Amino acid sequence: MRKLHQKNTVRYFLIVIAALFFLFLSGDFGLIDVQKTAIVMAVGIDREDDTFIVTSQIAVPKASDSGKSSETVQIVSRGNTVADAFEEINAKTGWYPKLVFCRLILLGEKTAQDNAVDALDFFLLDEYLSDNCLVATCDGFAKDILNVKALVDASGSVAIQKVLSSHAQRVGTVLPSTLREFSIGYYSESKSSFLPVLKTQPQQEEITGDTPQNGGAGGSQSNQQSEAGSQDSQSGQSNQSGQSGGEAEKPVFSASETALFYAGKRVGTLTEEETFAFNAVKNKLRLASYSVEADGNAYSLAVKSNSPKTSCKLGKDGRAAYSIRLTLSAGLLDSAKAFEKTEGIDVGDVPTGAFAAAEKLLSAQISSAFEKARVSGCDVFGVLEALQKRENKRFAEVKNTALENTVLDVSVRFKNVR
Repeated sequence: MRKLHQKNTVRYFLIVIAALFFLFLSGDFGLIDVQKTAIVMAVGIDREDDTFIVTSQIAVPKASDSGKSSETVQIVSRGNTVADAFEEINAKTGWYPKLVFCRLILLGEKTAQDNAVDALDFFLLDEYLSDNCLVATCDGFAKDILNVKALVDASGSVAIQKVLSSHAQRVGTVLPSTLREFSIGYYSESKSSFLPVLKTQPQQEEITGDTPQNGGAGGSQSNQQSEAGSQDSQSGQSNQSGQSGGEAEKPVFSASETALFYAGKRVGTLTEEETFAFNAVKNKLRLASYSVEADGNAYSLAVKSNSPKTSCKLGKDGRAAYSIRLTLSAGLLDSAKAFEKTEGIDVGDVPTGAFAAAEKLLSAQISSAFEKARVSGCDVFGVLEALQKRENKRFAEVKNTALENTVLDVSVRFKNVR
């Protein structure tokens, strides 16, 4: 019996090896020919009448012995559909576009004003593109944004992804959205979703005000020296400006505003403050900064965590009562004016009146964001979703007017971290 068992064991191993060998030969394990493949990192979609204008940011690899890292190029193509535009890339360059590494889809202003899903349905049907791909919109043309050479990274798409990171959401500055999340909102009962609005800002902001002047004899002497040396330094300054001008011209990206979408069309925009307020209600914050003024002084509060609770009830009159209860644990991060005491200052030493002012301000910002969403018909706060779960029997008769008749009740409480 032992010899028979040993023989069968050898046979089993041979069968397993043969099966693995067969799978290896039948699988698609061929290497990607980078000379014939366009690795698409980001896509910008604009519209011109019934034509889609697709800007593809493609990674161009460099040889390892050249000492240069990979570069990116932007290729613009047109088509009656997004798929037609991608096929034009192959016809123009001989490269076949690969979307498996695409991490960003940027919608131009005209694309967002029409129906954004008209442009996104191609990516929803593509089985190789991840549904965690980031989606954003912008004012103007998406092509112009992708063509920007950003300061923080040579690739514009990589710099944009840093701005739309999960860390930015945790600190409340940005409301990123993925292809999956936007599509879920579009096909839901409320037909509501949102996207961050991508913008460029100058690397350095101008400082306004009077230039400090030196007084007395020392001042006149320094002025004479500066006048004498200004002529000698003009040529050197022009050379330096020529060298550093390209670096200074590179902008940075921001996405602090949020676009509201109803039925796939952009219908409103939340400001930077309203974006933070909406973030505090819908997401978990961690180490976020919140600024407030109290008693003639400006304070920055460090929000360690937040606990949002929402509820929705339908009254006998058919009006929904939407309640928001928000508790934030915070401490003192900074003050515009120095403290009188120099020892024993702790993050828990929040001045009297700072929390009360913060509660009042954040409540107003939440109400403003809710009202802006209500007016545009965009139910991003989830009133209809809550009614559908809790008042399913009466939902059909009130769903068309529930949002505009909703009564909002907001309560915000800041508690000390100590």
